Amino acid sequence: MVGVPRSNGCLRCVKRRVKCDQRLPGCARCETYGQPCPGYDKGFKFIIGKPYRDRRRPASDRKDVAPKSATSSSEIELDSACQDLIPREEPASLISPDVNVMQHLYVLIDDFSQPITPSPAHVVTRWFGFLPSIYGQNRVLDATIRSFTAHHFGRLAENSQMVSYARSAYGEALRGLRRSLETPAESLSTHVFCAVVLLCMYELFTDTDDPESWMKHAKGLSQLVKIRGPDRYSNALDYSLLKASRGLIVMHSMFSGEECFLASDEWHEKMRQQFTSDMPSDLHHSIELFFAYFTHAPSLAHKLYSLRHVDVTSTAALQTITQVLSKALEMQTKLAIWYEQFSQIAPPPLEILSSTGDELYPVILTYKDVNQATIYCAYYSYMVVIHEILKTCCQPGEHAAMVVYFRDQICKSVEYASVGIMGPYRMGFPLRVAFEIADPVTRSWILNRLGQFSKIYAAAQPENYKTIL
Repeated sequence: MVGVPRSNGCLRCVKRRVKCDQRLPGCARCETYGQPCPGYDKGFKFIIGKPYRDRRRPASDRKDVAPKSATSSSEIELDSACQDLIPREEPASLISPDVNVMQHLYVLIDDFSQPITPSPAHVVTRWFGFLPSIYGQNRVLDATIRSFTAHHFGRLAENSQMVSYARSAYGEALRGLRRSLETPAESLSTHVFCAVVLLCMYELFTDTDDPESWMKHAKGLSQLVKIRGPDRYSNALDYSLLKASRGLIVMHSMFSGEECFLASDEWHEKMRQQFTSDMPSDLHHSIELFFAYFTHAPSLAHKLYSLRHVDVTSTAALQTITQVLSKALEMQTKLAIWYEQFSQIAPPPLEILSSTGDELYPVILTYKDVNQATIYCAYYSYMVVIHEILKTCCQPGEHAAMVVYFRDQICKSVEYASVGIMGPYRMGFPLRVAFEIADPVTRSWILNRLGQFSKIYAAAQPENYKTIL
């Protein structure tokens, strides 16, 4: 049946389930969220009392999908609790919980894209954008999608039943994934690869009991990507998943002590390919060049760590110092050339006053968009590692001051780059690096920001941060 929404808030605040200040012509909350206010005209929405399944195609006609039973009570609860969060649709499209999952996916894609409009140029939303078209093709992936989607809307709506359902679907996905990984015909499929990526994202956002559990999934993800080999990433979805995975692979390598297999010419060549024309070719080339350099960051960090725990006057230590110093200086030169070129394509950040009146960082950095901010912050992180190595190796220069400078560049980027649901994910690695070399005051500031992030991004829980280097 048709009803009129009761909330007087703007469309975006209603969808996000937050209190709208109802300012005219647009509310202030939307400005804070980083988007123009869509206004207060609600139109009509369709309300259904009890969803039911439409007739599905026979299992024999659907590849990799087993027959499904009748609608479970959990699926009905998931659907009914989300009615205020999904786009308006024609009544006929609201008869199936599976259709409603796809409706929720479209909203999820929009939510995870903020504060910019969803586009193929946005790495995460690009592969999220494939999910509606492949939902219903693989049971493991379906359970993973339902789990991730239910958790997102359950958290927004503060609905414990939806969050509980998300955990149940997560368990179903893990059990199915184990079976698929043991089946040669399925283990290297695109569907299984997509499920592994999404499960790793789920861990980052949800596991408040063990926020380090994402490392286990990141290790499995790294192994799967490596086993599949570069040649398997030959279509837009596989390539998008590879792009979405590589940050997690580098992070895992950095903190696990394992070598980053992506630091090879064959992988660099694969990742230089461009499957979308939405990003200018010069910007794409510059970003890929940086990431090729970035894959070498874990090995440099590992050598820095080893120098912190050996007698630097020993013969073995002197050999290590010679090797790491040579590589650090080489990478410093390469990054200097890269930065000069990249800053001509993507304007460097501007300094403005903090809107929050931050005492430690009253002046913050703003960028053209969050995608470019992510690259700049990754660059700052890399420069912290390089200058920390040069300082440790007693290389002449103001390296201690440069470490502080790039650390502050990271912290001054937080207010701008951490907006939206993916904000804490974007800033997770740079803040982790800044935390390593921060003084007590700055470390306290970082922990405070991490505490705010952990409300939606479990991996940022401050009590689990400790220095490694």
